[in-house]
Amino acid sequence: MQIHNRSLGFNIVILSLTFLAVILLLFSLLWPKPVASSTPLPENLYTAKSVGHQVVIYQSGRPEPVMMTGIDTRTLPPVDQQALSEGISLRDATALAHLLEDYDA
Repeated sequence: MQIHNRSLGFNIVILSLTFLAVILLLFSLLWPKPVASSTPLPENLYTAKSVGHQVVIYQSGRPEPVMMTGIDTRTLPPVDQQALSEGISLRDATALAHLLEDYDA
């Protein structure tokens, strides 16, 4: 009789573990997956350009400037003037703040 009780206990443990494994498998299959954004984030959020003789800031996706800085490009070194005429891409607001700080000094 004791062997039968051990066998029954073992079967109950195996059955419980199998049930738990099936529940976890179903849970992982049915749990909603996060939806990836269909619109990728812009690589460069801002662009600094020379318009006339002023540094102007554009934001990605917007045709009009978001900031007229008042910084006169004629006071900048020729290398910076050339870069601004082509447009300087900036990744984020921190990069924009650094650029403006450098040019406004």
